[in-house]
Amino acid sequence: MTDDTLRPPGSGGRSGRAREPSSGVGDAARGRRHALRGLSAATIAALAPGVARAQDAWPSRPLRLVVPFAPGGISDIMARTVGKALGEALGQSVIVENRPGGGTVTGTEAVVRAKPDGYTLLLVSAPIATNPGLYPKLPYDALRDLAPLIALSAQGFVVSVHPKQPWRGFAELMDAARRSEIPYASPGIGTLMHLTGQLANAEYGTRFVHVPYKGSGPALQDAIGGQVPVIVDPASTSLQPLRAGQLRALAVTHPTRLSTLPDVPTVRELGFPKLEAAAFSGLMLPAGTPAPIVARLHAELSRALESAEVRERLVVQLGQTLPGGTAEDFGRTIRTETERWAPLVRRLGITPE
Repeated sequence: MTDDTLRPPGSGGRSGRAREPSSGVGDAARGRRHALRGLSAATIAALAPGVARAQDAWPSRPLRLVVPFAPGGISDIMARTVGKALGEALGQSVIVENRPGGGTVTGTEAVVRAKPDGYTLLLVSAPIATNPGLYPKLPYDALRDLAPLIALSAQGFVVSVHPKQPWRGFAELMDAARRSEIPYASPGIGTLMHLTGQLANAEYGTRFVHVPYKGSGPALQDAIGGQVPVIVDPASTSLQPLRAGQLRALAVTHPTRLSTLPDVPTVRELGFPKLEAAAFSGLMLPAGTPAPIVARLHAELSRALESAEVRERLVVQLGQTLPGGTAEDFGRTIRTETERWAPLVRRLGITPE
């Protein structure tokens, strides 16, 4: 059926009536209208495949992975290790951009404000959960403004003492801390290692006194030197002095024993389940990143976490657990950790350094 068969008689369709001579002006106007209609259709037809190709072509330039910490730390090493594997899978470079400052707020805000096009990623860790308690007026809501992508790592903390200290087990240390004040070192105010000691005070009636340091290095140095009797520190940074006999591990806060310290019991095994705590890290994106891009990134990152090179660096050398899982799993972790730690920070009145 043609358009002509739909026109009523006398409308200029194929009736038996002869057409009247046309005016040149009318024909020209009609010609222009037909040309414009044809141009619009042609333009749309030409552009539609181009739009599809633009989506299919992602990524067409390097990606940016923002790390809200200074270079050289565990988070930086993890970002560079995973970023390298991701870049090889995507056929594009993944450029690690260190944006320290403001207790990770500076780097996090930069990603929140980035275009949600799949070219900007953020490495997050425990501060994403504790900062809502530390900073009453954050310039973003992480649960609203960022989208979870994948969990990269989890690792428990080690409660260690100087070898000359009298406590041979974790229960002995806890009993002693109930009787008198005992100083303990952590890598800094507001870290989960700091909060673990305060959690012991709140849940088990101990009297641990926090001694904050600017990072694990200085804290370990004083613990090894005997200036502070107890330290709560990530397993990855404590591993070397523990193996060298410079410190003695009493317990790990991870839910399960660590492969790198298989003989050290968990706090749950020892009867202190409320002290379970683990550092976590993962990747997030600006909210609104297209679902197909999120799916591709997640698939490639899941494969990267299973690769021999990544596991050698992160599991064997640094003692990390690589949970992976779905984006939804990681989103639940962030929400659960925020609900656990942010209220404790507020209750204790902890403020940033």
